[in-house]
Amino acid sequence: MNRTFTYLSAALGIAGVVYVTGLSHAQPPAGGAPAAAPATRPTVAVFNMAGVMRDFGQAKYQVHLLNQRKNEMSKALLALRAEYLGHQKDLATNPNHPEKDTKQQRMLALTRSIEDEDRKINKMLNDDASKIISDLYDKIKTVVDKTAEMNGYHVVFAYPDAVTPEEQNSAYIKELKLKPPAAQPFFVAPHADITGVVVKTLNAWYQPIGADGKPVDVSKLVADPGAPAPTTGAPPAPGAGGLPVSPK
Repeated sequence: MNRTFTYLSAALGIAGVVYVTGLSHAQPPAGGAPAAAPATRPTVAVFNMAGVMRDFGQAKYQVHLLNQRKNEMSKALLALRAEYLGHQKDLATNPNHPEKDTKQQRMLALTRSIEDEDRKINKMLNDDASKIISDLYDKIKTVVDKTAEMNGYHVVFAYPDAVTPEEQNSAYIKELKLKPPAAQPFFVAPHADITGVVVKTLNAWYQPIGADGKPVDVSKLVADPGAPAPTTGAPPAPGAGGLPVSPK
């Protein structure tokens, strides 16, 4: 499966590499004049991007639709593969099959058709996944900007981290936290974490709408058996970490 489509599915299933940027206070040069005090103290907030992606209904619904399209487009590919395996089995059972040459030529043609169809499906899924990721980013950015504006935050950091208790105790996740590509918070005060606010506002502003024009209950979506199953952690406390933004 291509990288972009795999990323979009995995974003709902497991937490990725952990990173966040922190602030530090620089010391004035020795013997120099003391640094001027800032007019206002910077106010910082953070949110867990893995938690947002997992609990954002629109993200779940878009991945659900993408998996449905993948399954629909794969039907022709599966039929080609089934035919190929049928010829292969016939020749394995009877190496001197009376239609051996015809079957071998057909298998060669099927191999090319399978490769072409597979490339076509992957390209379409990759293009669709790229559009979905871009749209989800724009929605999250809009909500975070408004939340920061209403609560007076100067800086809002996003970082992917464990969401479920199982992930929090995972040796793999802990190892990633010890080798982050940027600063990793080992402590975040509850009032500084706006993950719950972001999720609540996203789901209020961008509720998924089905083909029938009605809101979709993502908790009742049928999981694709071939797709990575997302694990859902406990929902964040409503309103934690700031004021929720009213729907537009």
